[in-house]
Amino acid sequence: MSTPCLACGSRATTCIGPLPVYTPDFLGKPLDHGADAGSLYRCRDCSLWFRSPLPSPEELLAYYQGLSEVEWWQYGPEREVWRYVKAELQGLPGPSVLDVGCFRGDLLAYLGDGFQRFGVEPSSDARHKAESRGVAIVGDRIESLREEQRRFGAVTLIDVIEHLPKPLESLQTLSRLLDETGKLIIFTGNTNALSWRFALQHYWYSAMPEHVAFFAPSWFQWVAPKLDCTVTCVRRLAYRPASLRVRIDESLKNVAYVSYRRAARFRGLAKILSRTPLVCRVGRWQSSWWTSARDHILVTLTKSRRP
Repeated sequence: MSTPCLACGSRATTCIGPLPVYTPDFLGKPLDHGADAGSLYRCRDCSLWFRSPLPSPEELLAYYQGLSEVEWWQYGPEREVWRYVKAELQGLPGPSVLDVGCFRGDLLAYLGDGFQRFGVEPSSDARHKAESRGVAIVGDRIESLREEQRRFGAVTLIDVIEHLPKPLESLQTLSRLLDETGKLIIFTGNTNALSWRFALQHYWYSAMPEHVAFFAPSWFQWVAPKLDCTVTCVRRLAYRPASLRVRIDESLKNVAYVSYRRAARFRGLAKILSRTPLVCRVGRWQSSWWTSARDHILVTLTKSRRP
């Protein structure tokens, strides 16, 4: 029996291939070489790519709750995507922003005092830091917002939607919180990116165990009417802009890494590769980051006016 899609429930899904146990630990636990990372699937109806089987909701929540305020790997200076988010926030129906997965409140701090700043964050350590910076925390997960009565000019999900096991249900909850003509602003990986299409299940982004759902612009076109929204902006970006030297270096390393993994599926070739000087080193790589690739999209969905 085929595996149902996480978003639309369709069984018109295709298995792309098994996912590697990609990171030095597995959801914050010591690496078990027998761990099952699941496989990568594609839905032919709504275009979602997704991991199956998933980590349990309890495993995911425990992982996020256990993160310290200095542990999250995006910690650092101003990010390019924040500038585009701030531009999208111009002309909101109200000056309030709810950042889902706000962590320490870095994005909200960047936006400045011209906005009423609210956040959702599961990590207690990061949540306390955000509150010390003037962020009003309204919940520790999206499910805690189902009875929320406040409305917001914008809801942002920056590097968040790929973590959601039920992306349609989560966006329905969040879109209900928008003011009329409010904006849902999402930054995530783009499965249409050439780098992703080349690497498939070996890609750094889909192989990370906490990432469970993966999107293309077509998925947001599919989901928009279900949220009473319209897609008003899609912008292609890199996760982390880099110099030409870094882009070439990461590209060459990923070509080598993916090529090795594909060739190693054949027993005879695997033996030859493991004994070839220099080439055998690639086989020992557990990962190959490609954060300089233009493999992300910033999507804005704008809430429709009430009749």
